[in-house]
Amino acid sequence: MELLVAMTILITVSASATLLFRGIIRAWRTGELRTERYQQARLLFDLFSRELTSAVASSRYPLIGLRAGEDDPLREGSAADELFFVGTLPGRTGFVERGYWVTADGDLMCHDEEPADGDYATGTSELCGSDVAQLTVSYFDGSEWLDRWDGRTHTGPDGQLPKAVDILLAIGRQRPERFETVIYIPTS
Repeated sequence: MELLVAMTILITVSASATLLFRGIIRAWRTGELRTERYQQARLLFDLFSRELTSAVASSRYPLIGLRAGEDDPLREGSAADELFFVGTLPGRTGFVERGYWVTADGDLMCHDEEPADGDYATGTSELCGSDVAQLTVSYFDGSEWLDRWDGRTHTGPDGQLPKAVDILLAIGRQRPERFETVIYIPTS
């Protein structure tokens, strides 16, 4: 009888320890995933801020911000908003084309072309972020927020930049975490 009681206590303690250990591992993984998402968002927002604040207003190189699912995207297969502009980036010579869009696989791609040729369809693309579920960009013209800015069709003021750009980024496929920032463009 004593052996039976001891075995019951041992099984109860073992089961409790296993459940506790499993919960600790789950919490550790969740925290680690969350930390990775926050680090990626911080790095991407630093990149966006650094590059957008150097944007240059020009009718030859208009800032183009398109909504997801528009009929004529700049990048085929883009699954989110697209943003393309020309700027004078530190350490680079002349105008440099930059752009951001998200593929169907959730990869945030960055467009880069130096020197700029005014054609956002040419140039190279590189992976800037992964596991991106949403990229939404809004543009402030000085009086209201617009959901697109297209210097080619004069949706935005001709040859001008928006006063500010609001970027909403969701990272993670399952339970994505949303991050948002407003970047003021001093050259507008």
